[in-house]
Amino acid sequence: MSDLSASGQKQARAASMVEVALLALAFFALPLFEAPKNVASLLFLIVYAVQSLRLRHLGQASPFEWPIIGLIVVLWIGPTLSEFRDVLPPQESAVRWSLLGLFVLAAGRLNYSSRDMKVLMAALLLGGAWAVIDSFYAWSLNDRPYPEFRSVGHVNHSGMYSLIPLAVGIATFMGRAWWLKLIGACAVATTLAYLPPSRSLVSGIAIVAIIAVAAMMAGYAARRLRYLIVAGLAVLALGVGIMTLPVAQEFRAEAVSRVTGDDLWSGRDKILNSALEVYDRHPLFGTGFQSFGLATAEEIVRAEVEGDGRNYDAIKDRYWFFGHGHNLWTTMLIERGILGVVLITWLLVAYFRAFLPLAIRQGAASSDQMAAQAGVLIATGFLVAGLGNTTMMNEHGQAGMGMIAILWGYLRSSDAPLPKP
Repeated sequence: MSDLSASGQKQARAASMVEVALLALAFFALPLFEAPKNVASLLFLIVYAVQSLRLRHLGQASPFEWPIIGLIVVLWIGPTLSEFRDVLPPQESAVRWSLLGLFVLAAGRLNYSSRDMKVLMAALLLGGAWAVIDSFYAWSLNDRPYPEFRSVGHVNHSGMYSLIPLAVGIATFMGRAWWLKLIGACAVATTLAYLPPSRSLVSGIAIVAIIAVAAMMAGYAARRLRYLIVAGLAVLALGVGIMTLPVAQEFRAEAVSRVTGDDLWSGRDKILNSALEVYDRHPLFGTGFQSFGLATAEEIVRAEVEGDGRNYDAIKDRYWFFGHGHNLWTTMLIERGILGVVLITWLLVAYFRAFLPLAIRQGAASSDQMAAQAGVLIATGFLVAGLGNTTMMNEHGQAGMGMIAILWGYLRSSDAPLPKP
């Protein structure tokens, strides 16, 4: 083993001021500015590599490294072996998420002080709050049906991104820094304000889940019932606001039509049916990032159905064709195969296993508990929203997974009692 690798296995090295500054810029810019977020992310990777070579110190691995590495490797193998390799080669499909994964891996190998962590949390929270305000302003000037974050784009992805500042913002209430609590409260308020015009039921369910999990963790850690009562009142107030306020009228109409109509799942069951018909064409590694629409096209589903001796025209209403699976595991099954499904599930389990014990530990230091609860709440958003949409990709994936890496780097450098790998 080289000196560089050997030293990297001993302990993590502290993040430099430049690395923290670039991470802060990336977190702030992720939902807002396309070029700055990409430049900051790439510069962070370059500075990390230079620092690692200069110090002969790669840092220390996190418990989340292997599933992320596996997800990157599968991204390159799948499209290379796919029948669509001439249409969507790996150099076109795999680069983006690979860089996202490398960003998270590098961030997770560094140690962060309490000040570093709070600065990075503040950058993410301010970027998320500004993204909501900016989306409302742009919405007032255009004729689009929904407000959308400038860099994130589609309203569903914007809604998924808003869950990250919500999770981190709620966690700041467990800390002692009043200025961070104030920023966290602004992020929570803007996320809740974004929900009605976005008309996203998936985001609404995920928000309720995040608030409920936060209350249960805080109540268990403090052994006090009042946290559950406060959370219950918060959820009740959110529900009453959605049911009564004029600004939420379109959200109510969307919810009522979904519940009372014939399409409760908004086609997600039909998208899953399409995926199940074709996944065995590339069962192990899938067909590559953002290949879902290509791999589940109607002509391919038809060929599979008729190849089994069934009449496609008689059952075609069972299928729907879309650009992604509208479910994390459905998308993974097609784009990264069975291995991808296993790896993403492993990663989520690793998140909960790493953070939950400390998040509910009685008497833990306030900063440690804030970090641990933020990790659990981000993972909760990934999990719950992932049931109805494709999470852990693009900007919201980088923000959430990157922040989890920062939180772990802080906890590793503190005296927090962490679970053994």
